[in-house]
Amino acid sequence: MFIKNIIISGFRSYREQSFPDGLSPKTNVIVGKNGSGKSNFFAAIQFVLNEKFVNLRAAERKELFHVGSGRPALSIFVEIVFDNSDGRLVIPGRSEEPEVRIRRTVGLKQDEFRVNDRKFSASDVHQLLESAGFSSSNPYYVVEQGKIVSLVNMSEEDRYQLIKDVAGTKVYEARRSESEKILADTKLKQTQISDSINDLAERLKELDAETSELKRFQDADREKRCIEYCIFNTELENAKESLQKLEDDWSKKSLAFSKTYDTEEASEQEIAQLSQKVVEVSTQITRLEAEKNTIENDLSALTSKQAIADLDATDAAGRTARNNRECEHLQKESQQLDKTLRDSTADLEKKRSLFQAKEGTAKEKFDEVETQRKVLERLQERRNRSKLFKNKSDRDRWLTEEIEKNQSLIAKSQKELISVSQEMARIEKESADLQSQMSMPQLSTTNVDQSLQEHEKKIKSALLKRDQLNQERRRIWQCVHEQESVVQRLDEVARNTKHQWERAVRHDIRQGLQSLQEILLDMRNANISAAVHGPLIDLIRVEEGYKTAVEITAGNTLFNVVVDSFDVSTTLLAEMNKRRKPGRISFFPMDTCKGKPRDIMSTPECSPLLSKVSYDERFGGVVAEVFGRTAVVASLEAATEVVKELQCDVITIDGDQLGRRGGITGGFIDKQNMKLPIREREKDVGGKLRAGRAKLDSLCQEVATVEQQITEVLNEIEALRSQNVTTEMEADVRLRESRLIEDRKARLATLKSNLVATKKAVESSVASATASVRDLKKELKEDFKSSWTPQEESELEKLTEGIASARVASSAMQVEVLQLATEIQLLEDTVRHVGRRKAVVEDRLRELNWSKHTSSAAGGEQAAVKAESDLLLARLRKIDDEINQSTREREKLQAHLDTVSTKRFGAARDLQERKDVADKTQMQRSLLVQRRDEALQKIRQLGVLPQSVAKYEKASLGKLMYHLKMVNEELKKLSHVNRKAIDQHAVLQETMKDLKSQQETLTRELESIYELIEHLDAKKEEAIERTYKQVQYQFEEVFKQLVGAESCSAALQLVTSGSVDKRDDPFTGARIRVSFGHGAPVSNLDQLSGGQKSLVALALIFAIQRCDPAPFYLFDEIDAALDAEYRTAVAKLMERQSDDCQFLVASFKTEILDVADKVLGIFFHNKMSRIQTISKEEGVKLLKQAAVEDRKRLREEEE
Repeated sequence: MFIKNIIISGFRSYREQSFPDGLSPKTNVIVGKNGSGKSNFFAAIQFVLNEKFVNLRAAERKELFHVGSGRPALSIFVEIVFDNSDGRLVIPGRSEEPEVRIRRTVGLKQDEFRVNDRKFSASDVHQLLESAGFSSSNPYYVVEQGKIVSLVNMSEEDRYQLIKDVAGTKVYEARRSESEKILADTKLKQTQISDSINDLAERLKELDAETSELKRFQDADREKRCIEYCIFNTELENAKESLQKLEDDWSKKSLAFSKTYDTEEASEQEIAQLSQKVVEVSTQITRLEAEKNTIENDLSALTSKQAIADLDATDAAGRTARNNRECEHLQKESQQLDKTLRDSTADLEKKRSLFQAKEGTAKEKFDEVETQRKVLERLQERRNRSKLFKNKSDRDRWLTEEIEKNQSLIAKSQKELISVSQEMARIEKESADLQSQMSMPQLSTTNVDQSLQEHEKKIKSALLKRDQLNQERRRIWQCVHEQESVVQRLDEVARNTKHQWERAVRHDIRQGLQSLQEILLDMRNANISAAVHGPLIDLIRVEEGYKTAVEITAGNTLFNVVVDSFDVSTTLLAEMNKRRKPGRISFFPMDTCKGKPRDIMSTPECSPLLSKVSYDERFGGVVAEVFGRTAVVASLEAATEVVKELQCDVITIDGDQLGRRGGITGGFIDKQNMKLPIREREKDVGGKLRAGRAKLDSLCQEVATVEQQITEVLNEIEALRSQNVTTEMEADVRLRESRLIEDRKARLATLKSNLVATKKAVESSVASATASVRDLKKELKEDFKSSWTPQEESELEKLTEGIASARVASSAMQVEVLQLATEIQLLEDTVRHVGRRKAVVEDRLRELNWSKHTSSAAGGEQAAVKAESDLLLARLRKIDDEINQSTREREKLQAHLDTVSTKRFGAARDLQERKDVADKTQMQRSLLVQRRDEALQKIRQLGVLPQSVAKYEKASLGKLMYHLKMVNEELKKLSHVNRKAIDQHAVLQETMKDLKSQQETLTRELESIYELIEHLDAKKEEAIERTYKQVQYQFEEVFKQLVGAESCSAALQLVTSGSVDKRDDPFTGARIRVSFGHGAPVSNLDQLSGGQKSLVALALIFAIQRCDPAPFYLFDEIDAALDAEYRTAVAKLMERQSDDCQFLVASFKTEILDVADKVLGIFFHNKMSRIQTISKEEGVKLLKQAAVEDRKRLREEEE
C-alpha cells in the first residue's frame, strides 16, 4: 500500500494542487526554498491521517483556509488516494477495493471525513488506519522539523516512556484501570447484598403469622365460590332453555320472511331494470331527435348549396354554348387563314427566286458600270493633274498625300468591316438563342391540354373522395352520438353506484383510503407504491351466494390495506400524520399476517369459508387470517351442531354468526347495501365506463381524422383548380413570349440585311480606295507629262461613250429589281399579318378548350350535391321510423313499470311488518344471550371449583342464598387479612435464595479480577521487555549501517528503579551509549556533537519503525544537522528500505536526491504554493539557489 496521489484544495498556501502523474511507491524527495510551502504540504497529509488536527475550533479552522487573490472559498479539503492492491485497507462492506480515497472537508461549521464517497466519522477513519498499520502508540511514521532535536534532548525517563508506548503498554494500563473500577463496584455490591439478606430474614418472620389467617380466609372463600357456582349455573340453564325456544320459533318464521324478502328484492330488481330500460329508450329518442335536427340542418344547408350548384351548372352550360359557337367561327377563320397563308407563301417563294436571279444580273451590270466609271474618273483626274501641276515634284507630293488619304480610308473602312462583322455575329448568336427559346414555349403549350385533363381527372377523383369522406363522417358522428348515450347512461349508473358505496361505507374509512392514494401520488416512490397492494376487498373474489357470509365475517377489515411489510405501513402512517391527512386507515402487513387456515372438513352441511374465496397466492396469509378459522353453513340448526363438534366460529349463508364460545349475532341484513356486490358493480361499471370513454375518444379521434382528410381533399381540389389557372396563365405567358421572340427575330433579320448591305458598301469603298492607291503609286513611278497625246484623248472619249450606254442598260435592270423587291415586301407583310392573326385565333381556340374543363366540374358538383341530399333524406325517413318505434316501446315499458311498482309497494309493506317481528325477536335473543353470557362469565371468574361443590348441587335457590349470606359474614370478619401473605412469603424466600447466589457469584468475580490484574501486569512487563529487545537489536543494526565502521557500537540500556514493590515499575529510564569506532570511547549522548546526536536519534527512529513498520513515512528535513557522509548513509538506508515502504522526504541537501525515484519541486508565487515534478538536475539547481538566498539573508540580518 502506498500514496498514489494527493489532492489539495484551499489548504493554507495551496489553492489547487494534485499530481497528475502520481507519486512514486518508493522514494519521493521534495525540495524548495524556505517558505515555499513544504511544511504546509506535510501538514495537509497530517490533516487527513494524524490526530494533530482533531477537535479544531472555529479560529483554528479559519487559519487553515488559503488566503490569496480571488473570492475566498467556503470550504477546503485534502484527499489522499491510496493504492490498496494488497488489500491492507479494509472498508466495511467493501472488502476488495483496489483504490481507497480518504477525504477530509472543513468549512467554518463543517468537518467531515469521506472514504470512497461514503461518510465516515473521525474515529472510524482512525480505526481504519490503525488496521492498516498506522499505530497511535508509534507516531514516528511522521517525523516533523524539530522532532529529531526533541528526541536528542529527551530525558532517560521520557525515552523509557517512548519504549513503553511502542510496546503498547497504554492498552494494558487502560484495561488495568478499568479492572480496578470493576473491583471497587463489586465490593460495594457485595456489601449491599449482605444488608438486604438481613432485612429479608426479619420480614419472613412477620409473614409466618399472616399466613395462618390467610388460610382461614381461603377456606371461607372456597365455600362462597361453590355456592355462587350453583346459583350461576341455575341462571345459565334457564337462559339456554328460553333461548332454544326462541330459536325454534324464529326458524319457523324465517322461511316466510325469506320468501317475502325475495319477492320484494325481485320486484326491486325488476323495477330497476325497467327504469333503466325506460331511461335507455328515452336517451335513444333524445339522440335520434338530435340527429334528426342535425340532418335537417344539413339538408337546409345542402338546399342552398344545391341552388348555387344549379346556378353554376346553368351558367356553365350557357358559357359552353357560346364558346362552342365562337369556336366554330374561329375554326372556319383559321381554315381561311391557312389557305391565304399557303397561297401567299408560295407566291413569295416564286418572287424571291426571280428577285435573286435578276438582282445578281443587275448587280453585275452595276458593278461593271461602276468599275468603268472609276477608271474614267481616274483618267480624267490624271489628265487634269497634268494641267494642274507645273513639275514632277509638285505632282509627286500631291500623289503621296492622296495615297496616304486613301490608305487612311482603307484602314478606317477595315475597322468598320470588323465592327460590322462582330455585330453580325452577335445578331446571328442572338437569333440562334431566340430560335431555341421559341421551341421551348411551343413544346410547353402542347402539353397544357394534357395537364388540364390530368388535373380534371384528379379533381373528379378528389370530389368523389370528398363525398365518400362526408358520408363516412356522418356515419361516425352517428356512432359518436350513440356512444355518448352509452357513456352518459354508464356515467349515471356509476354515480348511483358511488352514492350506494358512500352510504354503505363509513366516511372515515373512505377518507382514509383517499388520503392513502394522495400520499402515494405525492411521494412518487416506486418502491413504496409497488409495496401497497390495495384494500382486501379488491384482492378477493367470492363465490356467488356466499357474499353475505364473507362480508359479515370480515366486517371493516375488508378495507384494511395489504402491504408488503410492517415498515411500509409505519412509513405510510407517519406520512399521514405528518401531512395531517383525514380519515381512518388500517393495514395488513404480509410479513406479520401469516394466518394458517383451520382444518375444517367440507360436508354437504358445512364447508370452510376460505374455500369460497379466491385470491392470489401471495395474499394467502392475510386472507387466512380473516377467513381461515370460520365455517359456513346453510342454517342456524346446522351451525349449532358444527360449533359443538368443531369448536370454531360459524356463519350461515344469511349472515347469522355463532361464536365458538357461544355468542350469537345476526338478524335482518339489508342486502341492497352490501359492500361486496356494490364494490363489484362499481368496478364493473367503472371498467365499462372507461372502455366506453376510450371508445368515444377513439370515435372522436376518427371524426377529427376524417375531417382532417376532408380538409386535405378540399385543399387538394383548390390546389388543382389553382394549378389549372396557373397552367393557363403560364401557357398564355409563354405564347406572348413566343410572339415577342418572333418579333425580335424579324427585327434582327432586318438589321442583319442592313448590316450586309453596309458591309458590301464598305468593301466596295475599300476596293475602290485600294485601286486608287495602286494607280496613284503607278502614276508616281511614271514621268511627268504636261499634256496628253491625241491617242490618249481618243481612248478617253471612247470610254466615256461606253459608260453612258452601259449606265442606261444598268438603270433599266435596277428599276426591274426594285419593282420585284417592292412586291416581295408586300407579300412578306401579308404573310406576317396572316400568321399573327392565325396565332391569335389559335390562342383563343385553346382558351375556349380549357374553359370546357371548368364547365364539366360545375356539372359534377351539382350531381354530388344531389346524391348527398338523397342520402340524407333516406336517413331522415329511417330516423322518423325509429323515433316512432322507440316512443311506442317507452309507453309500453312505463305501463309495465307502474304495475310492478304497485306490486312492490304491497310486498314492501309486508316486509316491513316482518322486519319489526324480526327486530323484536332479535332483541329478545340478544337479551337472553346477554344473560347466558353473563352467567358463563361469572362461572369462568370463579375459576377452578373445589370438590365440595357437589354438596350444594341439589340445594334449592333459597338454601343457596342462605348459605351465601353466612359465608359473606365470615369473610367480612377476615377482611383485614393480608391476601398476598403466602405469595409474599414465597417471593421473599426466592429473593433470599437469589441474593445468596449473587453473593457467591460476586465472591468468585472478585477472585477473577485479582487474577486479571496480576495477568495484565505480567503481560505489560513482557511487552516492555520484548519491545526493548527488538528496539535494542534494530538500534544497533541501524547504527552500524549509518556509521559504516566495523568497530562502532550502540546500546540502549534500561535503568533499574531499585524498588522491591511489585506494583512499581522495575525500570525508570532508558540510556543510550554509542561508540563511533576507530578507537573512539563509548559515550553518552551528552558527550556527542550535534551531528552525532542527530545520527543517533535517526538510528533510534529507524529502529522503532522497523519494530512497528508503517506503509509509508513522512520525513521533514531529518538530515539538516547531519554531516555529508552521514547524509549519504541515511540516503542509502532509505533506498534499501524503499522496496518495502514509501518515503516522502523534504530536504535541503543534495545527497537524498541521488536515491530519489521522483523529485518534486515546490514553488511559491503570488501567495500560492505549487508542486510539480522536476528532474534531479533541476532539484540540485533549486537547492543551490535556496542556499544562496539563505546565505544572503543571513548576511543581511547580521549587517
